[in-house]
Amino acid sequence: MGRSERLLGGLLRTVDRSSVVISSKVGYFAGTGPHPYHPAQIRHQFATTLRNLGTDYLDVYFLHSSDFGESDQYLAGAVELLHGLREQGLVRAIGMRAPHTFAEQWAAGDGLGAAEAVRFLHLFQAIRPDVVTVRYNLLSPLYAEDETDIFAFARRHGVGVLIKQALGQGLLIGQHHPDMPPTFSGGDHRTADPRFGAEPLRELWDLMAPIRARFGDSLTDLAHVALRCALQHAPDAAVLVGFRNADQIYTNITCLGESLRPQEITEIRAALHTKPKIPTELEGH
Repeated sequence: MGRSERLLGGLLRTVDRSSVVISSKVGYFAGTGPHPYHPAQIRHQFATTLRNLGTDYLDVYFLHSSDFGESDQYLAGAVELLHGLREQGLVRAIGMRAPHTFAEQWAAGDGLGAAEAVRFLHLFQAIRPDVVTVRYNLLSPLYAEDETDIFAFARRHGVGVLIKQALGQGLLIGQHHPDMPPTFSGGDHRTADPRFGAEPLRELWDLMAPIRARFGDSLTDLAHVALRCALQHAPDAAVLVGFRNADQIYTNITCLGESLRPQEITEIRAALHTKPKIPTELEGH
């Protein structure tokens, strides 16, 4: 309901606005009213965001959802509106979501990822974004040499990449122990996420054992491994790391340390990708 934006706005009043990069997103809300991509709704959300943040522009504005109404009836209008905001300098860059798993070649096939790849390519062509955001971490699938993943695709098109969930929502830093599976509030999407069940947590805990033994088992040690692997996989991308308290901010900032050696990254990936696959996303998402 805007509280997080207002809290962030308090911080922005204490710093040089040009020294930070602020992004927000549109396309989803819990409530009544027109479709989230109805032009009036976009304008309302955008104006509210600027007011809450106390700024007169956003560096990146993301189209958060790929649902543009029946037969994409709101797609053209949303694209026109965001491009207009960019032309006016109210938005510096336009962003959109990429699939959790994607290879460009899948669009020509009939596998599980074909429809999602076709949909993404269609929206990418229509939206013409400056940035894409993608879930990427050590549990993300490995791609064949002849497959064009989202990072190679973005480089070819001159588009930036913002990585999210590099810590696997805490799964990769030992925050959720299999002997004490987490419980979440009813509105938390993780309540239906199979990765947080006791059995997947136990499997991941066991797979992570050699990584904990090699690099350490503290939050800082494991965050170092997870973030370094993401940054070194895509050194031209940015990583957005979430936090829920000040201690997590401190850990995320101080954990980076020295780069991992290529052999270490190979060993880390081998530990997580040579055994039965762990769920990486919501069923049917």
